[in-house]
Amino acid sequence: MMTRPAAIILSLTAWLSIQVSVSAQPDTAAMNALGEKLEEYLKIIEKEPADVKCGETDFLIESCQDSLVRQYTALKLYNHFIRSRLMGDETVAIHIYDKWFGSGKVAMKSDIDMMNARIFATFNRQSLIGSRAPELTMVDIDGQYADLFRQGTCSDRPSVLFFYDSGCPTCKMDAVMLRSILSDSKYMVNLYAIYTQQSEEDWKNFVTGYLDIENPQVNIRHLWDPDLSSDFQLKYGLLQTPGIFLISRTGTVIGRKLDVIALKQLLDIYCKPYEYGNEESEAFYDRIFSEYGGSPECGQVRKICDEIADKTLSGKDTLLFKQMTGDLMYWLGNRRGEGLKCGLDYLIGKYITGKPDIWTDSDDSLKILPWAEMLSDLLGKADIGSRLPDITVSGLLKKGGREKTRTIRLDRLRNATVIFHTEGCSFCKAELEAADSLSGTDRKMKFFIIDMDLLIDSDPDTAFALFERMDLSVMPYITVVDGKGTVRRKYVSLTGKKVS
Repeated sequence: MMTRPAAIILSLTAWLSIQVSVSAQPDTAAMNALGEKLEEYLKIIEKEPADVKCGETDFLIESCQDSLVRQYTALKLYNHFIRSRLMGDETVAIHIYDKWFGSGKVAMKSDIDMMNARIFATFNRQSLIGSRAPELTMVDIDGQYADLFRQGTCSDRPSVLFFYDSGCPTCKMDAVMLRSILSDSKYMVNLYAIYTQQSEEDWKNFVTGYLDIENPQVNIRHLWDPDLSSDFQLKYGLLQTPGIFLISRTGTVIGRKLDVIALKQLLDIYCKPYEYGNEESEAFYDRIFSEYGGSPECGQVRKICDEIADKTLSGKDTLLFKQMTGDLMYWLGNRRGEGLKCGLDYLIGKYITGKPDIWTDSDDSLKILPWAEMLSDLLGKADIGSRLPDITVSGLLKKGGREKTRTIRLDRLRNATVIFHTEGCSFCKAELEAADSLSGTDRKMKFFIIDMDLLIDSDPDTAFALFERMDLSVMPYITVVDGKGTVRRKYVSLTGKKVS
């Protein structure tokens, strides 16, 4: 059952009470009162999405018991949405036409009104907000064919469609404004400037005079359809020019029949660079990994990486793949734990550096590829199967419940767990307490504990050398070496787990 705010319920109650009092021949005052209540109701749901408005209008029309009241209500609602300047309301108008007028459940006032409604629905239904942008095959200014918005394809940037006629004064004004906005901006967009008439000479003169945009951020392609075989008029409802549409990276209509100012407002939203590792994505992955108690195994992290790729790339949604994968890399890069770091290494190798054909735009070069390279470099330091660096460090040697300060060259350690920590770090405190407990219960375990804050103050050169040779970006850092001094594990956690 649909939930309605109290204000809407009150409006409906008032509206229904009026309806009951209307006779088979409703008087003008009653219908005017009904109209006023409908206007109040429409004002309340004005900011709701189109699917909610469709449901609400159906509820109103279905509530009418009298055919004249139903006709009055349906026409009032239809005319409201077809005349509305709110983008997306045309979806509701077409819904009302299809369900109530086109189906014959409610009659329009005249055959001419019905014909106009049918034409409006026919010429607008394919390019409604939220729908897949209709495919187009055009010819560019060099005579080459261009296929736009083919099923399953994506772009690395939004696309602007500008349909124009060289003899249209408004088209000329919009072209000049569009040129001004795109020439001096940092919007990364595809601009498809589509000439709608048949004079090649007029077309090329218009391009030279009004659309000479020189901005490396804008991929502009000048197109036309000389034999009108693409059916662009029907697909995009082009009964007159100009016509401006904004298409998302994934090929969805996000703006239709815009003026240039409205286009700029949408570009400010959709061309804003994506911020990887934002608060929303952090919270999302916090929830995902909370199912594993915060300490997933490497295989579990890999499974999440693979599921993201399967669900996005199988549907050719490259943009969503990049956003989710980039966010996951940022999330994993700031976390500690054996399984998480192993999963991070897998993610980078398979889905970032392993897919160079996907990470190709300038935003990737700034926010993804350098970060992936840096993380990969850190993950490879003092790696499993290698030896610890030949750096001599002072630390606390703990074994069999005893401890003493020792100066040891790290690569000479044998059968030891090495802990790097800092002061004031809650995770560090928990791991040190776990080391104390393990040392007391297993007299064979040996720990070498290094206070990096103390080392930075007393021997900054040695501290710097450690940062160069080991991944000490997230503390504490715990690694285990065997009897030959070979690194067997890294990014270990001692809390709640036995280190063997």
